[in-house]
Amino acid sequence: MILALEMSSSSGSLAIGEGGRIVETRELRGTRHMAAFFSALRALPLASLPIQTVIVGVGPGSFSSIRVSVAAAQAIAFAKGAHLRSLCSAWSLALRHPDVAQLGVFADARRGELYGTLFSFGRLARPTFAFPKDELPTLVQSLDLAVSAEELGPGLLRAFPRAEDFLRLEEDSSAFSEDPFPEPIDLRGPLAPAAGVLARLP
Repeated sequence: MILALEMSSSSGSLAIGEGGRIVETRELRGTRHMAAFFSALRALPLASLPIQTVIVGVGPGSFSSIRVSVAAAQAIAFAKGAHLRSLCSAWSLALRHPDVAQLGVFADARRGELYGTLFSFGRLARPTFAFPKDELPTLVQSLDLAVSAEELGPGLLRAFPRAEDFLRLEEDSSAFSEDPFPEPIDLRGPLAPAAGVLARLP
């Protein structure tokens, strides 16, 4: 049995899967979605569930919410003796748009920057990078579809990462990290060169 947690946006979620099927999902929206997250976890019969793997999305997105969900995932995995796996939350959107040749998933990085993660036909084309917010319109024009969980401007589809999508990945998918101490994605270093950011996917 697999427990998946995703709290990188204002719409959090958790899901339970077993044998390739989704057993249960819970969506947590609104300004108090963190309180709803803990309520949802308490409502699950975790003590009796044979959880073998815990998956947690690490953003990019709401840093504090991701940290809380990571801590919860670590605690549950430790208590159950389960495998802990983490992944970029943008994979959720890529899995829902596997036929898009050039897909960009974006999130607000603050300080006038955005995060972008690029996919092609459901596969990672470029890992998460930071770039100046004023370059977004040009980048969006170079893509077939641009998606964000936030209102970042025209031309972007509003959609939220979902925990249940993580259950669709193969167990040996390269999307997963086996790091026992996952951290929220937070690229606060130098900006990526503009030419690299705005280049079209192959």
